[in-house]
Amino acid sequence: MFLRFTKFSRPVHGIIIALLMLFTSALIAVTVESAPQRNKAKATPTPKKKTTPTPNKKTQAKTKPTPSKTKTNKNSTQTATKNKTADKRNEKTSSKTASKTTDRNKNSKTANTKNSKQTLAANNKIPSKTAKNDRNSKTNEKNRNTSPSNTKTAANKNKTTTAITTKPSVVRTAAKTTPKPKIETKSRTADLNKTAEKTPEITTTEFPQIIVTSFSVPVRNQANSSAQMVSNVKLGTVLKVTEKNPAWYKVQYSDGGKNSTGWISANAVNDLNASGKTELYRQIVERNYKPQMDFQSASEFYEFLSSVNGELEVSDKSAEIELKRLLALRSALKTIPAERRETAPYRDFLKSREKEIVYNEPGGEWLVVSNEFWNLHSKYRQTSFSDTIAWEAANNTLPGECEGYVNCYLFDMRMRFGEYLNLHPNGKNSAAALKNMTDYLSPIVADAPQKTVYNGPTDVTDRAEFNNLIAELRTIVARLQFVEKEKTLQQLRTIAEAYR
Repeated sequence: MFLRFTKFSRPVHGIIIALLMLFTSALIAVTVESAPQRNKAKATPTPKKKTTPTPNKKTQAKTKPTPSKTKTNKNSTQTATKNKTADKRNEKTSSKTASKTTDRNKNSKTANTKNSKQTLAANNKIPSKTAKNDRNSKTNEKNRNTSPSNTKTAANKNKTTTAITTKPSVVRTAAKTTPKPKIETKSRTADLNKTAEKTPEITTTEFPQIIVTSFSVPVRNQANSSAQMVSNVKLGTVLKVTEKNPAWYKVQYSDGGKNSTGWISANAVNDLNASGKTELYRQIVERNYKPQMDFQSASEFYEFLSSVNGELEVSDKSAEIELKRLLALRSALKTIPAERRETAPYRDFLKSREKEIVYNEPGGEWLVVSNEFWNLHSKYRQTSFSDTIAWEAANNTLPGECEGYVNCYLFDMRMRFGEYLNLHPNGKNSAAALKNMTDYLSPIVADAPQKTVYNGPTDVTDRAEFNNLIAELRTIVARLQFVEKEKTLQQLRTIAEAYR
């Protein structure tokens, strides 16, 4: 019986052992399959969970890091140590689960990064395209050590720290650090600036001031050349424009001390701000100046240039303008009849210019004081236009009549053509000045032997004056480079010997 029992007991014993092994394998498989599901359910930590401390290097070498520690991981590890086959399967399953969890964490990290940036920008009302606000945002994030770049660096060093845990802290830190009223003020300013960039500024149309560029321009009640003339404005008058069309300007003007409005032709005015004032005034001078003008035109021209005289800089253009002013004054004075100088409009004009003019009794005419020309020459001596000014001064008549007195003739010649040659010995009009001097002395030289027309000095004072004038004229003429000067020098010697 013992032998028979033994013979049949071995197969049964093997079957029992095989059944036990199958049961154990099934139990282990069920345990392993349930472990990943529990790990998957508990893989994502909540935002309130504290950051897991970094494991040491030994632990990292043995096991792969997971976002958080769970009891299921401990159980699966213990179960894997009991069975090698189950351990391998559990390890593969855990790796897949961990990789899926890591991917979800990365996606969550990226999404949270964008969401947190958008949330921060939305809460602070900071435009994301403004460079200044971006720099401020980067500075604040750097100071708080909570920027996305710092978070990524921390994540590389400590893989157990999740993006979900750190991102809410950025919002909390920003909310604590940045005062809310200050952010709202900046945001309002940024919004206003952004709106101003998009919406163009609406300004009220302002017409420029205009200046009248013609003589006595009519002002009409309508924008039509055939409309009724209500007034006229003088050359150089500055007007304020209230309305305009391509051919006419509606302007404000003064009429009897009262402000009135009317229409003026666009051809008779110019924009006062169109170019530099000196150039604009020069264009007006060139357009209107004539050597011969009637009193009305000459007086308007002179008054206009007198009003702008203080606005001119020292240049050839301004020198020409100021010279034309004196020439216009001389033209206006020549047109005043001697018998009407006490009537309007001549009386008022002469009275307002009495410091610049002088009356020549023998000729019965008004003259410009020669010193006005010579002072102008001194002002523009360094310009190329000074020669022209000096020549006009030399041709300006001196008041009075010499009546044959030699000293008077010598003085007149010295102060006019002699002064020009003294200042411009090589000037463009030097030859003409020397000829005028020679012609001027010829009658005196011709009368020197008889002295029937001309008479010389009679006392010591007049004789000293005579000698000084002769000496100055000799000095001026002697340095000239013209051969004709010898005739003039001979004339001076003859006069000196005749009236010594």
